[in-house]
Amino acid sequence: MAITLDTIVNKVFKVVKNGYDNNEVESFLDEILEEMENREAETNQLKAQVASLTEELNQARAELANARNASASAPAAAPAKPVKDDRRSTESFELVLSKAKGAYEEIVSAADQRAEEIIDKANKDAATIRSDAQAQISDLTSKLATLRKQTSEYYNAVKKLMDDQNASLDQIKRLL
Repeated sequence: MAITLDTIVNKVFKVVKNGYDNNEVESFLDEILEEMENREAETNQLKAQVASLTEELNQARAELANARNASASAPAAAPAKPVKDDRRSTESFELVLSKAKGAYEEIVSAADQRAEEIIDKANKDAATIRSDAQAQISDLTSKLATLRKQTSEYYNAVKKLMDDQNASLDQIKRLL
């Protein structure tokens, strides 16, 4: 399943006992969403630039082809200078297109690296949270066991007291 901006915005997590802090999760998802929106906008902008430059390159190539056809059908005395200009224009457009593609790849690479950093940080944070939660669970389990033992001792003491009181009442009844 591809993760899109919509899947991040519409993701709903189950609420479970001893789960993650919902505000923290939502805050982190908001950060991821913002980063993905920025990257998507940047990617779309670069794609538009590449498309525009590709269109310009295609036009320049078409003009070059037309110029070559025209010079081939023209008399031998026709100057060759426009063809050189078209060739330079084509080379210039190809250079610009090459630079745009390089910039696009560089930006995508940087975005991928940043995404990996965010995911690594999230994994480390999750591991820390999980470890803290396990320590709290262990501590609470120990406290619960202590409380159960104290409750049992208290119950036994109260029961013994009640039995002693009942025995005393029975003795009083016998005497009366």
